Amino acid sequence: KYPCCQCSKSFLHRSSLKKHLLIHEGISYSCDRCSKSFLHRKSLKAHLLAHEGIRYSCDRCSSSFSSKSNLRAHLFTHEGIRHPCHICSKSFTEKWSLNRHLLTHEGIGFPCNKCPTSFSIKGTLN
Repeated sequence: KYPCCQCSKSFLHRSSLKKHLLIHEGISYSCDRCSKSFLHRKSLKAHLLAHEGIRYSCDRCSSSFSSKSNLRAHLFTHEGIRHPCHICSKSFTEKWSLNRHLLTHEGIGFPCNKCPTSFSIKGTLN
């Protein structure tokens, strides 16, 4: 594990720790059209495309997405490959989603103060 030297969090991957440290440094990229801010410039650029109304369509069904990465994630649903959690009944189309989910079982994440659910992404908690 990779512990954060500024708070009590620890991470399974060094890259996750590096991303987390940006929060402590106060580095963010803000959208000038709405109140959202992002840790990475790449994420802001993808977000700005949503304001432009640019969509990426699936050639297998009628779904469309505001980013290429969301379209790629969606394409896995057509493959029928699932990655099940060995602790609960949830399953995921992408391995990284399962790994992120497993953090909630380890007590790493963001607990809800209104129910017993814990989330691996702070934005999902809202």
